[in-house]
Amino acid sequence: MGIIDYNMLNLLLNNLPKIFTFKEAEFFLKKRYKAPLKALSAMEKSGEIIRLRRGLYAFSEGFNPLAAACKIYGPSYISFETAMEYYGLIPERVQQIISVVDGRPVSHQTELNRYLYHSQKRQLFSLGMGLIFMEDEPIPMAIPEKALLDTLANHKLETSELTNRDIRNYVIENLRVDDEELKRLSIKKMRDLAPLYRNLAPRKLLESLVSKG
Repeated sequence: MGIIDYNMLNLLLNNLPKIFTFKEAEFFLKKRYKAPLKALSAMEKSGEIIRLRRGLYAFSEGFNPLAAACKIYGPSYISFETAMEYYGLIPERVQQIISVVDGRPVSHQTELNRYLYHSQKRQLFSLGMGLIFMEDEPIPMAIPEKALLDTLANHKLETSELTNRDIRNYVIENLRVDDEELKRLSIKKMRDLAPLYRNLAPRKLLESLVSKG
């Protein structure tokens, strides 16, 4: 298959979700091709579709890498700096798409993006997940409070000699979260989350926010 069958491509575009499985595509492809997988491979080589992992594909046009995260590996949802960037908590652009997962940690590289999945104990994983919509597409993502605390805990600070003020200053100076953004976060939500981390930094940040307001 050196030439792309654009009639078939349009048929797939009109009938499949933006991210789809081989089984979903096979239903249409097998009506015309004896080797549906080769037909998909030709579309991949031409750049019309992207292979995310074995058996999982996305159309190149309008592809949203955030939407692929929970489909590549899960159950998972986007958190850490990736979510913080989305919410405007940090100014930097994050190159990797980082999620929490209820399972073993993995990393996954696609043609366009690198996905990291950090394992989290179930009690903590089950709290703090929200849902955002991008072009009417639902994407599981941590709420801002969870994204910040996940990031802070992941830095594994030696907290025994650090004061609450030290932790707050670290968030402002090292994570580059504006102090006004910190004040907008929900204390109630952070109270539910902070005690569940092994690292004490989330608790000390919470205490600094409660005392300073």
